[in-house]
Parts: sequence; structure tokens; C-alpha cells
Amino acid sequence: MYEATVSVANENAHLLDYVKEQIEPILGEVDGLTAEANEKFRTSFSLACADTYRFQIQRKLNDAVSQALTLGYKNLYMRKMLKIDSGNFYQNVLVNTICIFDNDYDKQVVSRMLNSDATLCIDGYYNFRLDSVKRKWNEITKLVSDNFYVLTDSEMITEFLQYLLESTPSKVQTLSVSFDSDSFVLYGTGEKVLEPMFSLARRATCEEEAMLNVLFFKPKNVKIYHSKQLSPEFCKMLNSLFNAEYIEVN
Repeated sequence: MYEATVSVANENAHLLDYVKEQIEPILGEVDGLTAEANEKFRTSFSLACADTYRFQIQRKLNDAVSQALTLGYKNLYMRKMLKIDSGNFYQNVLVNTICIFDNDYDKQVVSRMLNSDATLCIDGYYNFRLDSVKRKWNEITKLVSDNFYVLTDSEMITEFLQYLLESTPSKVQTLSVSFDSDSFVLYGTGEKVLEPMFSLARRATCEEEAMLNVLFFKPKNVKIYHSKQLSPEFCKMLNSLFNAEYIEVN
């Protein structure tokens, strides 16, 4: 039988929640078992499955933990370096977007470090094993901190995001974002449902996550379906960067 345990400090339990959300569906398909333990300072998630499915589950677990480190902890790291905890909408979108750029490379590096046959202490890897990746994050942080006035000016943040967009290809021609209460669904060309990207920030609003996805997919046209009033900040940023159409629904 294959067994594994993932643990994290309680202050970052949202990252363990993400790992669970990624691994539990596939475990259910193979009749796997799960258990959770909550201690004073840490939370642990354990799983088990038949050896037949070892490599399948290991790959999924490795991917989820790598993502927690290269997005979740990168987000925490950059906010600490830039002295932004609970920023405003523009600051949060900027930090969250910077974190997803070049994430594939970071994941490849981190994935090779992980030993999913042992207990995976996510914060332990972050504190003691990610020096090479952190040096790269420092370079990105320095680019922003050397121009710190960017963080205090919404127009400058928009220009910086435009600069990032120019370096990435468009992934879809048209993107539709359908808001529903505190969530959203993404549709691509031909009404195909798209899997969203999440920042794994400790605190992120629905609009911040939706904007992150619009920037990630970089569509030629954006349609926004909404039943409640959208914030002026969301609309202003979207209109500055994309050709947007708003459809109010009941």
C-alpha cells in the first residue's frame, strides 16, 4: 500500500486545503483513504491507496504540493519583500499576476526536490530547500521594489501589467467570465468550460481571482456576465487592458 502525509503550519492551512482539493477526487476514483489531524500549530493530511495506483497518486500529489510552494509561498514571500499584506485591488492583482508568470519553470525545479514517499512538510521545504528558487524570486521583487512608486499608483500598475501581457501569447480568442455570488466560471471559444488558475494567496477576492485569469488567458475579447454590481476598480482595470463587454443577468 502507498501512504503519504502532507503537513503545514496552521497559519497557511489554505495551502493544505488546496492540496486536498486536488488529490481527493482522484483518490476517490481508486478507493483511496484519507485522514486529517489538527494540532495546536500544524495540520496534517494523510492518504493511502493500493500500490497499483502509487505512481498515479504520487504524480498528482507532487504537482499539487509543487503548486502550493511555487504559487502560495511565492505569494507570501513577495508580499513580505514588497511590504504588501492586505493590499488594495490593484496591488493584489499585480502581486498575484507576477507570481503566476514563469510558474512552470519554478514547478519543474521544486518538483524534482520533493520526496512524496516521506512526510511532506510544505513549510519545511519553503524554509530550507528553496534557496535557488528564492534567488530568482528576489530578482523579480527587486524589479518592482526598485520602482516602488509603481505600487502606489494604479495607472503605473496597469502599465506594468500591460508590459507583462506583451511578453505572453494569447491563449484564447474570446473569454467569457460568468460571476455567480462569490465564484465565477470561465468559458472559452465555443462555450468550452476552462479550468481556472488560482493565486493561492492567503486572502483573495472573487474579482481579484477573476482578473488574474483574464490576464493569464490574455483573450482578444472579454465578456463579463454578472448579476450584481462589479467594483469600479475591476471594471477600470479590465477596460484599460482588454476589449470588454458587460452583460447583466438576472
